[in-house]
Amino acid sequence: MKSPEESLERTIETRLGDVTVFPILELLLTFFAGLRHRLFRDLISLGKSRNELKSPYIRDFQITARHFNALVFEVSALAQSNVELRQEQKSELAGKIQSTEKQIKGLQKKLKVAYSRLEQIRRYRAKVQAWKKAGSKRKKPLQPPAIRRLFREKIQQDIAQHLHSIHQKKRRLGILQQRLETLKNSDVASVCFGSKALFRNQWNLEKAGYASHEEWHEAFSQKRSSHVFFVGSSDETAGNQTAQYDPEAKTLTLRLPTEARFAGFGKFLCLRNIEFPEHLREEFLSALGPPEDEARKNQKTRQPISYRLVRRVNENTGERAYYLQATFVPEAPDIQTRQDLGVIGLDLNEDHLALAETDRFGNLIDSFILPFDLKGLSSDQTEAMIGDLSAVVVGHCLSKSKPLVIEDLDFQDKKRSLKDLPKDHRRMLSAFAYAEFKKRLHSKSWALGVRLEEVNPAYTSLIGAYKFQGLAISTHEKAAFVIARRSQGYSEDPEVFRGTRPAHELMQEKLAFKRAPRHVWGFYADHQGKIRELFMSEKKRRLCPSVRALSLAKSHPSLFRSYEAPGGRIREILDRQNPEALDRVSD
Repeated sequence: MKSPEESLERTIETRLGDVTVFPILELLLTFFAGLRHRLFRDLISLGKSRNELKSPYIRDFQITARHFNALVFEVSALAQSNVELRQEQKSELAGKIQSTEKQIKGLQKKLKVAYSRLEQIRRYRAKVQAWKKAGSKRKKPLQPPAIRRLFREKIQQDIAQHLHSIHQKKRRLGILQQRLETLKNSDVASVCFGSKALFRNQWNLEKAGYASHEEWHEAFSQKRSSHVFFVGSSDETAGNQTAQYDPEAKTLTLRLPTEARFAGFGKFLCLRNIEFPEHLREEFLSALGPPEDEARKNQKTRQPISYRLVRRVNENTGERAYYLQATFVPEAPDIQTRQDLGVIGLDLNEDHLALAETDRFGNLIDSFILPFDLKGLSSDQTEAMIGDLSAVVVGHCLSKSKPLVIEDLDFQDKKRSLKDLPKDHRRMLSAFAYAEFKKRLHSKSWALGVRLEEVNPAYTSLIGAYKFQGLAISTHEKAAFVIARRSQGYSEDPEVFRGTRPAHELMQEKLAFKRAPRHVWGFYADHQGKIRELFMSEKKRRLCPSVRALSLAKSHPSLFRSYEAPGGRIREILDRQNPEALDRVSD
């Protein structure tokens, strides 16, 4: 799977309006779809080599070498994606199996304790019966502390519940192990062109909305042949040998196969009146431009340009529309931030972002919070909200000329065991789109020339709560402060930061730790429970002033609308501190 740093490609799209070429485009889509499916079988399923297949494909289907290379590129990418997905599924199943085994051991331990308590109750009752028979001459036996306020009936109910839970967990464990074994035994990539969901609809025609099997087959065939891809190279004219765009004439010239069905159309097909939208147009034309002085000897354009023809069908009217997509890597902008000025740390939470700015010595300059709420939003609304939040954060870093620092977190392991977490925690983790936040932050930082750094997330909240306990900011702002300082090389020893109130708690523990040759994080690991109890109470959390959050969000509609929604949770949080904030910012 690509990391955010590697996902720098951009795609620009325009709709084709020349209806006279639509029949030829339909032939192209159908022809190359058949070749793509055949090549996947030969190259991936049967394991034949690329060199073994190249000459027969070019000869038998009368295509060019670049046509074949594009097909190989696309098919190989599909297979690699399938392999990575299977690997992720294996890792996810292994995590679920490990979590289930751990739960079974925990239940078995509880069951053993319950049986022990039941035996203790039985023995104690036997002693009491013996005491009653002996009369009042002997002293009544003392009840063991372990079974005080316990009742046999309640323990028996717990035992029955534990036995039932263990049985169900073992069933679940067997299913997971069988799925993992099936995945391990099927190493060959498997892809259903047209999607498995649409393929399965042929057995539920009425439910899927099809009048007949022929209607379904037509929709499935269109889905399987919905695009054709032409891979580019920077050492070819206009960045692509098969499809070449002329920005002055606004035309795209396609190299057609010499197969019989294309005999009447000539060697090339010219698509006219092609004009890409303003967004990314300048970057696209720059990629098409001549190479720079330090380019390779045979390089003809700055970047390779890959094209894709796409057919989309309107579900309501059945009308077909054809689109042209151009994919390229835009030129990276110059870095606009300076590490020697300080950094800005970001702590991501399920309902707000906390930011803290430091100077070059690691001192706190400023901090604030950006609330948000993703609950109940559609996927498009969530993307818009995350995009606005990322723009606010990166734009703030650019205005300060300081790099952005975030935590290198991975919630996948926690999400694998969602079923066994508390309900509120499950809801929070499911809604929290950390991966999307991370992706957008990387993309926006790259586009604006803001350096982004990821640091180890270990104990940032604990360090902030304990070491900077006297700062009049929230726990999450303190965590963002620690994140920023960590990128500057500070490991945060247990000494409370100067200028804050002294910490009388944990004084003895701190002195004992100093005598042990361990890393400073060990102190926070050993005493995290007490630190949370003393310094991380939710009642102590203070959100930022509403004017600050609203003024930063004013130019980002999705985020600003969420703040001004009447009766919304974020509006309530903001209004408790400053009820006139919205009116002042809107003026």
